[in-house]
Amino acid sequence: MRAVLRYTLTRLRLMCGNAALAAACVALCLLAAATGHAREPYRIGFSPDAMVHVKARERLEAVYRRAGLPVEFVSLPTKRSLVLASDGILDGDAGRIPNLEKNYPSLIRVNVPLLELIGTAYVLKKREMERFDKSLLDEMTVGAVRGVLWAERVMAGRPLVLVNNYETLFNMLLEGRIDIALGSRSSAEKAFREQAGRFDGIRGLSPSAFRTPFYHYLHEKNARIVPRLEKALRELRAEGR
Repeated sequence: MRAVLRYTLTRLRLMCGNAALAAACVALCLLAAATGHAREPYRIGFSPDAMVHVKARERLEAVYRRAGLPVEFVSLPTKRSLVLASDGILDGDAGRIPNLEKNYPSLIRVNVPLLELIGTAYVLKKREMERFDKSLLDEMTVGAVRGVLWAERVMAGRPLVLVNNYETLFNMLLEGRIDIALGSRSSAEKAFREQAGRFDGIRGLSPSAFRTPFYHYLHEKNARIVPRLEKALRELRAEGR
C-alpha cells in the first residue's frame, strides 16, 4: 500500500506541480474511495406471518442500531428465509430455536437470547382433553406450519402434516382433518384476532408443548460482527429494553 501511495504521489506531483497539492489530491482520492466502499446493509430474512419473527425483527432493529451496523430485513416464507441464510445469499435469519447449527453448520448463533418462544398444542374445545402430554402425539394426527422447526423437534420423527400458514392449519383442525395443531402461541393468537369468531371452537392445552430461548443466526461469513451484536443485546437487556 505504501509503495502504491508513493507512486501515486510522484505521478500527482508531475501532474499538479507541487507536493502540497499532490498530497491534497491523494487525500481526496482516499476519501472518495472510502465513501464509495461504505458497507451495504446486512440483509436479514424474516417471516411476517410468524409473530415470533416479527417480534425478533423489532428487537434486532434496536440491536443493530446500538451496534452501529446497517441492516435491512427481507420478507420471506419461514423455510425460505432459513435456506437463503444457510446458503449465504442472505446475511442471516431473524431468529431460530437453539442448536439449529447442527443441521445448518454454516449458521452461527448470536448467543444472547432475543426473546422466548412458546409452542402450544391446540385442539377442539369439544374434545375431552385437559392437559398436553407427548403421548397424545403417538395417537393422533398432528399438523403444523411448514418451517416451524420446534414442531418437527417435538414430533421426533412421528408423522406431521405440514401446511403453509396458520389459517389453513386451524381450518384443518375445525374440519377434523387433524386432531392437534402445533403452533407458536404468538402466531396462533394473531390468527385468532384476525379471524375474530372463526376459531372460537379451538383452545390451547397446558402445559406448553415447547418452550425455549429464541436466537438470531448469521451466516459464517459474518462471524466478525457476532461479538458486537452480543454486546449490544446485553446492554439492551441490562437497560430493561
